[in-house]
Order: sequence, then C-alpha cells, then structure tokens
Amino acid sequence: MLRMGIIGAENSHSGAISQIINVEQAIPDMAVTHIWGETRAFAQATAEKGQIPTIVRDPLQMLGEIDCLMVDHRHGKFHLAAAAPFVDAGIPCFIDKPFCTSVKEGKWFLARRREKGVAVTTFSAISQQSSIPGIKEEIAKLGKLRVAQIFGPGNWKGKWGGIFFYGIHCVDLMTELFGPGVETVGAATNGQTCTLVCRYPDELNVLITTHAAGPGGWTITATGEHGHYHATVPMDENTYMPGTRRFVEMFRTGVEPYDDARILAPISVLEAAAQSITKKKRVKAAAVAMPMAVG
Repeated sequence: MLRMGIIGAENSHSGAISQIINVEQAIPDMAVTHIWGETRAFAQATAEKGQIPTIVRDPLQMLGEIDCLMVDHRHGKFHLAAAAPFVDAGIPCFIDKPFCTSVKEGKWFLARRREKGVAVTTFSAISQQSSIPGIKEEIAKLGKLRVAQIFGPGNWKGKWGGIFFYGIHCVDLMTELFGPGVETVGAATNGQTCTLVCRYPDELNVLITTHAAGPGGWTITATGEHGHYHATVPMDENTYMPGTRRFVEMFRTGVEPYDDARILAPISVLEAAAQSITKKKRVKAAAVAMPMAVG
C-alpha cells in the first residue's frame, strides 16, 4: 500500500484528489493517510471530505509515516520549502501548481532533488486532460504557426501570488502545446483583464488572456501557414483523474514525466509576467536549464 501525505488543505485540490484515492478508491493499492492544513479548520474539512485518517500539527510528523507527498498550498512561494525536508528523506513529491514563484529557487530545489535521486514533478490539471494530445495533433497540422491565443480564468491582482495562482493553468497549457522557449513576456492590464504576449523564437507570439470573472474553461486559438484552429479544451469527467494517475505512476516507478526545462518554463514566463506588470515594459524570461531528469 502506497501511503501519501498532503501538505496544504486550503486549496480544493487536496480534497478532490483525496476523494479519488480514498473515497472512490480509483487508484489501486494507495491511500492518503496524513494531512497538514494551514488552519485546523481547513485540515478537518479536507480530512472529512477525503476520509483522511490523520491530521498532523507539523508536516514533519509525516516523516517515516508516508511513502510519497503532495504539496498543495494556494501560494506557490510556500511549496519548495515545505517539500525540501521530504526530498532530503528520499520521498517523491508531486508539487501542485505553481511549482514555485522564482526560477532561481526552482533551480536550487531541482538540483537538490537530483543530488538525492528523488523523483519530483508538477503540472496544472488542465494540461493533463485526455483531450490535449488530440489538440496538439490538430495544431501540428497548421504547419508553421503565426500566432496562438489562450484564454482562461485568472486574477492578476489575487492575494495568492497574483498572476501565478491561476495564470499557471494558461501558461502550463501553453508550455504543453508549444513547448519551453519563451524569450520575452509583455503584460498589459485593463481592470480585471490581463494579457501576456509571450514571444517564442521563429516569429511565434502566444497571447494569454485571463479574467477574474471567467467564464470558466480554457479556449485555444491558433493560426498557421495552413489555416486556423479553435477549441474550448474538453475536460475529463473528473478533471483531476488524469493528473492523479500521472503523478502516482511517478511515485511507483521513480520516472519523472517532465524534465527540468518543462518544469521551470511556466515559472520563467510567470515570473517575467509579474515583473512586466510592475515595470510596465517587456521583460526577458529567465533561461531554464535542461539537465538529465531522475529515472
């Protein structure tokens, strides 16, 4: 039986994923056994929803009691410090979105996990939907791309890291569809609307627009030398199931689904976006290294 602990109970993902594992028992031979919450009330509510038997007062109480870890704060600035002691102890980690809020910190953490030989991954649930490979195939038919656009919900003024908290869904989706490699980011805001112009090499611009009032769902538009593509991303019946299966597979095999560049690329874009919002000018995105991944 694979025993998973969760750090963070404010985010709805902790309850949704523990429901999949403990209540629905959709993942064989696995259980969420421990949780720590930002408040006692958050922890109790998630434990009840997900039938998690043990609430801990200190996350470090999970050491020796779990085989794998999910870190699930709303604000990404807390993620890597919370995960580090568990990586040091050899425990594989799924770090929910966003991975962190600094490329420099992300590189430090990934180097640390490489030294320990521990598998770590992160992603947005949106980029893991079973419809995404089909969308990538349709976009590939367009030939050389001229421009692409992604729209989704997000609040660039939000208290959990601004553009990082929900903007990660659009940016991670962009990275999944078009790859790492964004060179510069320019942000324009208008009330609750925020648009990022993400410049790739070879003349491709990807525009990401978020709005705090939605509507819900994510839309993709792309234009290439052979035509146009437009779709709203079809979501799985259980939005969290594809991603849960993916990180559990990593826990079991020790093989990371993404290399370091794929992990850090969305953080590079979001970090540049946050700076662009503040400075009101285009900002160069931090370079992301591409060392060998674990596994």
